[in-house]
Amino acid sequence: MLSLLLLCGLYYFKTPTIAYDFVGIYVVLLVAALPAVALSGRIGVMAAYAALALILGAVVFLTSAPILHAGAYYKMLGQETQANFHDALPPIDIDQAPLVSQDMALQAMQKRLSEIASLGSQVRVGTPVKQLVKDKLVWVAFLEHSGFFKWFSDGATPGYLIVSAHDPADVHLIMTLNGKPLKLRYLQSAYFNDDVERHAYLSGQSTVGLTDFEPEIDDNGVPYYVGTVYEHRVGFSGSESTGIVTVNAVSGEVVRYKLGDEPKWVDRIQAEEFILEQMQDRGEYIHGYINLNNDGRLRVEGELDLVYGSDQRPYWVGGMTSKGKNNGLSGFYFVDSRTKAVRWFKVPSVSQDTAAHAVENVNPEKHYKATNPLPFLVGGAPTYVMALRDSQGVSRAFGMVDMRNNQIIGVADTLSATLRSYQSRRSTNRVAADVGTEAREVALKGTVMRIASEFRNNQTMYYITLATGEKTLGIIFTGSSDLSEELVLTKAGDKVELSYSDSNTRVVGMSKFHNTDIPGL
Repeated sequence: MLSLLLLCGLYYFKTPTIAYDFVGIYVVLLVAALPAVALSGRIGVMAAYAALALILGAVVFLTSAPILHAGAYYKMLGQETQANFHDALPPIDIDQAPLVSQDMALQAMQKRLSEIASLGSQVRVGTPVKQLVKDKLVWVAFLEHSGFFKWFSDGATPGYLIVSAHDPADVHLIMTLNGKPLKLRYLQSAYFNDDVERHAYLSGQSTVGLTDFEPEIDDNGVPYYVGTVYEHRVGFSGSESTGIVTVNAVSGEVVRYKLGDEPKWVDRIQAEEFILEQMQDRGEYIHGYINLNNDGRLRVEGELDLVYGSDQRPYWVGGMTSKGKNNGLSGFYFVDSRTKAVRWFKVPSVSQDTAAHAVENVNPEKHYKATNPLPFLVGGAPTYVMALRDSQGVSRAFGMVDMRNNQIIGVADTLSATLRSYQSRRSTNRVAADVGTEAREVALKGTVMRIASEFRNNQTMYYITLATGEKTLGIIFTGSSDLSEELVLTKAGDKVELSYSDSNTRVVGMSKFHNTDIPGL
């Protein structure tokens, strides 16, 4: 009877996956049987019990140990496609750059919640999650119970918060939906059957692995928790996403989807922990388990970031560096968080930490701290872009660092000013201005419509607009006299030839410039 009660308790509270390739259910059975074995007092029963435990351990080791299955772990990430940054990196959008970090979003949410006295002491803000809602990148966090007694007395929380990934001041507290008050019952902070993971488990999902439950809202604002469904591909390990399960945080409706059948509003299908582990295994076991000199071995530098590419699809991005301490990266993995399509960008570059420190040291007396640098295309060049915060967590400035040369830095109080500073730095360094074979170099002939200059960073920067035929281009071309002395003599109406790296930004740096109206040149 004691073993049966223990089994029921472990089943309810530990929610083990009832599947042959999950070790948890076997451990639960062994633990539940322990009182019966101990109370039996029979040496034969105890010996059989110990033998079963040893056999389980041996089976787990033989079927799952990396030393025996390094090749299988290496292949877990899947087939990778060689690519270049211009196929995936989004060009920087000065007006909508998503540089609000998770902690900045959380701070903005907590401030908004504290403005409502009746709520601040009742609930807390959950973990913000970045997602795309109606083509707008935002952070979403559900209001969670502040403790057991608040859950017991209230039973539900009154809504969720949304913060723009571009502007931390753009905060919305959503407490009604379709004219009705929101009541979020199934949450990570709830207890017993209201705990979202246990609720999903007890709703017919006990035979599949469930993990990584994250809050997301659909395009109509309905709040859900989205969990990853997974199975094991290497014995009792090698976790692989096979679908998702959605839990309506209000009604508790549970729906399971196979890969490829998920709703379009779901951004996170491939669990971050699985992708991180598979990236690590790809770098670790490149030449098998035994590799005494670490030949070719790579490791993930820092944490993964969820970045939305130029195709507006979400990607887990991880920088890979040689095993051992160094400040450089060998390249980047971009893994589609919906389909798991893997792209490898072999671009030697500085690490994110190195880029962040470089920006922080521009004005060390201000003690600014950089957010996690995100990769963008700036003027056709792969560039880390980040916000700089003061000691209160308030964004005070922005920074840009060339991913291949951390000496090329731009820092200013606004993103547009940072862009000008960064392009100025690039234009004074002809090596930096050459963005390599990855860039799509565009040659252009036209007539100068406007030209102006600005003295910045101890040099004069020139800004030019062009017309080709009767059409005025909506691009501002920039360059310094170091790029071409002809810029100093150029005036409106001159015929010019220039080259630049193709990008979708309004301000681009020139890589070549020639004024054909200047005699003798």
